[in-house]
Amino acid sequence: MSEVVNDGVRISYEVVGEGRPLVLLHGWANDREWWTDAGFVDDLERDHRVIAVDLRGHGASDKPHDSSAYRKELVSSDVLSVVDNEGIDRFAIWGLSYGGWAAWMTAAASPDRVASLITTGAWDPGPDTDEEAWAAFERGWGAALRDGGMPGFFEVLRKDEGEDLSWEFPPWMEPLFLRQDPDALLAIQTPALYRDGVTDLENFPVPTLLIAGELEDPEDDAAKVAGRLPKGQSLRLAGLGHAAACASAEATVPAARAFLDRWFA
Repeated sequence: MSEVVNDGVRISYEVVGEGRPLVLLHGWANDREWWTDAGFVDDLERDHRVIAVDLRGHGASDKPHDSSAYRKELVSSDVLSVVDNEGIDRFAIWGLSYGGWAAWMTAAASPDRVASLITTGAWDPGPDTDEEAWAAFERGWGAALRDGGMPGFFEVLRKDEGEDLSWEFPPWMEPLFLRQDPDALLAIQTPALYRDGVTDLENFPVPTLLIAGELEDPEDDAAKVAGRLPKGQSLRLAGLGHAAACASAEATVPAARAFLDRWFA
């Protein structure tokens, strides 16, 4: 395990394998172990230098409780601080869900350094002004975190995702969620942090692969966004919802590897 301090916040990460540098960013309310437990790292490290990062607020990284600590420029600079610490100039990046948002923001901030971008469950990098969705979050997951901490949140998550028949809870998943910090997670999920984003998709220079489950993206909006990008591509995972798509190494790694072979040789 390695670490770097960026703007006073300690960022923990792990490096394995050799080859083209690939930064992995996990989703909200879990940490870098997701990539290992779901089987991504064992596969990717065969031909990549894999840098799995604990995003600020998660895992072994510091967990500020002030929402201003999670501004997009700070999250993206964390990623750049990690690769700088490893002496890496150009790299590819793959983010899941919230990690996909962080990957988008990093690529937008440093397109000259990000050779390729892959996201799962994060196909729209534009400003998020959906007040109804944020209100639903507050009534559901937000209330669960405040009232029941991580155990309360996990029970609500299990109930919500249980409606998606493609979703299962393997044994490794529960302890991963339960060890997170509810106050940090609430600070991250502050609407003001997402009112800015990537709007000029037609001129976004980084080759991008957008992966989404059929059940989380029924209108195939990921394909529509990919179609607006100069070097965009999408992959739709039949029968899978959000969390299942993020955990599906078997279905996504081959496509990701082919994409990286094309754009980050």
